[in-house]
Amino acid sequence: GDGDPNNGLEEQRLRLAANVIRENNGAVTAEQLAPFCDDIPAPDLGKESSYVDESFVLPIVTALNGEPRVTEDGDIVYVFEDLQISATGSDTAQLARAETAMMLKRVGLEPDASTRDIKNFLNMNGISTRGALEKEDLLNILGQVLPPLSAKEEEELRGAVEDPTALQEREYKFSLASDTNRFLAGALGVVNLLGALYLGNMFQTYAVYDMRLPSYFGVVQAGFPFLLAYAFLFNAIPIARSFWIKGQNEKIQERNKIRRMWRTVVDTAVGGVGRKLKAAARMGTRMKKLGSSKDDIVFDTSKSFSETMKMKEKQSMKDFDKLLEQEDEKTKRLGSSKDDMTIEMKEKQSMKDFDDKPFQ
Repeated sequence: GDGDPNNGLEEQRLRLAANVIRENNGAVTAEQLAPFCDDIPAPDLGKESSYVDESFVLPIVTALNGEPRVTEDGDIVYVFEDLQISATGSDTAQLARAETAMMLKRVGLEPDASTRDIKNFLNMNGISTRGALEKEDLLNILGQVLPPLSAKEEEELRGAVEDPTALQEREYKFSLASDTNRFLAGALGVVNLLGALYLGNMFQTYAVYDMRLPSYFGVVQAGFPFLLAYAFLFNAIPIARSFWIKGQNEKIQERNKIRRMWRTVVDTAVGGVGRKLKAAARMGTRMKKLGSSKDDIVFDTSKSFSETMKMKEKQSMKDFDKLLEQEDEKTKRLGSSKDDMTIEMKEKQSMKDFDDKPFQ
């Protein structure tokens, strides 16, 4: 086999769910989390009300430290206080990273290949790198000389880019080998099985007369049961695996389909779902952090600019007062230390004077 195509699915699930929660200011509904869950029922698009049993969101709510809260209308909104803080900034687009990795893979380089490696590859193939100083320049040159992506490479590229709106599991593949190699492997299995059956027919003829063949043929005759078992399993295991993969892929397709249906429910936001989304929006509070260190400013974007500035000035005054208090304490400690030193020096001088006086 070629391994589990959904290795790391749980990490991907939590990452996508956390992104949606942050985008909604830390408060979401079960319908918004449904596109990232497993074992969820298909939504009944004909009903106005949303699904009542929301137990399918518990794994995500528990993993991300969420808290269910009941609205005035009796709906449940899940609040994630830890995900109300989001640092401002921008990341490199995932699609660009996937395209770069695919480009380097096509020429036999690692996804994290250095600038020197890319430049050496281009020079070895007679491609001019004149004027290309940065890695992006070299990647642009490499992209211009490479032929268009094949259908298989385009499919692999699409699979490398995750859909941020719904968790989509990848289907199992029977083999990553080429069609020619798979055909040859299948033909070899058929030849092995036919050869084993032919030998079995020959040995059966000698077995009727209770004859054992001499020398090399005797060894083959003795080991024939193992040869037959090998030929049978060589064909049976791939066939059984093919049926197993087909069943697993059908389940994956069904789960992906249901997740997309829930995404459609959230996008339409009609009836009870729309009411719940509005309640979640009222509960949501986005806390933005300027910078990345622990001492950077954190503020609530739901407040007005004047309120934010007042809070900032108030915090600055508190910090200033704290500095003054620290300076006063430091000065007092220094003064106390000086007084103690003066008293100690006087005591030492008194003892010295006493020792210098003649005994009377």
